[in-house]
Amino acid sequence: MSDAMTPNAQLGSASIEQSPSILETVLDIWQRTTGPKGQQPNADLRHIGIGVRRVVRLLDEIEEALGKRIPIGTALRLGTPDAIAEAIATDRWPEPSPLLLLKDGDDRPPLYLIAGVRGTLFEVVALARASSFPGKIWGLQPPGFEGDAPRFESIEATAAEFLEHLVGDRAAPVNLVGYSMGGEIAIEMARALRSDNRKLGLIGLIDTNVVERHWSLTTRLRYAARRSQLRVFGLFQAPSGQRLDNLLNIVRPLIRRLIGQFTYDAEFTRYYESGLDDRIKVVKDLALVAYERYVPPVVDFPVVLFKSWESAKRDLVDPVETWRPKIPELEVVEVDGTHANMIFPPFVRGLASEIAARLL
Repeated sequence: MSDAMTPNAQLGSASIEQSPSILETVLDIWQRTTGPKGQQPNADLRHIGIGVRRVVRLLDEIEEALGKRIPIGTALRLGTPDAIAEAIATDRWPEPSPLLLLKDGDDRPPLYLIAGVRGTLFEVVALARASSFPGKIWGLQPPGFEGDAPRFESIEATAAEFLEHLVGDRAAPVNLVGYSMGGEIAIEMARALRSDNRKLGLIGLIDTNVVERHWSLTTRLRYAARRSQLRVFGLFQAPSGQRLDNLLNIVRPLIRRLIGQFTYDAEFTRYYESGLDDRIKVVKDLALVAYERYVPPVVDFPVVLFKSWESAKRDLVDPVETWRPKIPELEVVEVDGTHANMIFPPFVRGLASEIAARLL
C-alpha cells in the first residue's frame, strides 16, 4: 500500500499555480457543505462522520469553482481541506489503493473494516471513530472510487485483492469485520487465510444477510407466504379508492423479484438504487451482481453476527436462520438500531463496544 503523491491525469489537466485563493475557495466550500462537524479543529473526512451526500455536494462545488473533478475515495484519502487544496494546486494526488487507515493505533494486530454493498468507506468511518480498540483500524473498499477503473468481478476475486493489501506480521491473527454484504467478503477472506495456515482473530458480520436466492427452499416458501399475507392484509386495509394503486405497488416488485430469480442483472436485485449518484452506482451495480452470484460455503471457524435489534424485530426471515447452516460456530450479538443507522451515532457506540470487546 502506498500513499505516495503522484501526478494523476484522470483527476485534472495542467497544474494550477499555488495561490491563497485556492485554499480560501476550498475552505469556504468546506465550511458551507460539511456543517458543524466540518468546523471542528483539524476536521478530517475520515473522522467527522458526515454522509456521502454531503461529500458529493462538497466535491461538486469544488469542481464548479476550480474545475477539478475529485473522486469520492480520493477526497476521503486526502481528508482535510488543506490537503485537498494542496492537491488541486500541485495536481499531485494519492495513488489509489483498496486500503485506507481510518484510525491510528499501536502495533497489536489491526482491525480491518470492509465496506458494505455501496462500497465506500464512508459507511464505516463512524464505526472506526467510535471504537475504543487501541490498535490501528484500516478500511477496505473495492476499486472505482479514486479515479481508477471500477472493478468487482466476484466476491472471491475482491477478497483475494484485499488480502494482497493486508499489513503487519503474517504470524499475527487477522481481524476482519464486514458491514452488510461486506461481511461475505470477510468470510471469503477468512477462508483464504485459513487455507494459507494464517491465524484468524475476530471474523465479524454486521447485519449481513445471505442473498435470498441462496436460502433453503423451506425458508423461501415461508418468506413468500408471510410477505403475501402482509400484502393482502395491507391491500384490504386501504381505502377503496386506493386499492388499485396499492395492488400495482404490490405487483411491480413481485414481477421484478420473479425476473431477478432468472437473471443476475443488478436492476432486478433487491438492493438496486436507480437514483444513486453515478460515482457510487457504477461500483454498487457490479457488487450487486457479485453478491447475487456468491454462494456462501460452510466454514469451520467461529464467526460473530452483530445483528441490529430493530431489524431483527421486523424482518420476515432472521439472518441467523440463513447463516446457521453455513456457520456452525455462529455467535449472535444484538445491538441497537436498524440496518441503516446502526453504523452511525448514537447507535454505533454500542456496536463499536461489542466489536472491541472481542478483538485480540
